[in-house]
Amino acid sequence: MFKAFLIKYAEIGIKGKNRFIFENALRDQIKYSLKQLEGEYFVSKEQGRIFIECPDDYDYEETVEALQRVFGISSICPVA
Repeated sequence: MFKAFLIKYAEIGIKGKNRFIFENALRDQIKYSLKQLEGEYFVSKEQGRIFIECPDDYDYEETVEALQRVFGISSICPVA
């Protein structure tokens, strides 16, 4: 079972000095979309990537579906 997700984004990465504002907005949108699901997800931002740590018991397909609806995400990579 996957314990985390690595979120990659495209256009936000080419922003200039205000890039952190867009990264924070994307992180907040991810938190908002996961808030509606069961379980507690931990979202963190590190070096141009966003990581989501998942609870022990969560629905993988429901989580991926919620993340796919977030505008700005380029790819969702499951992490073991």
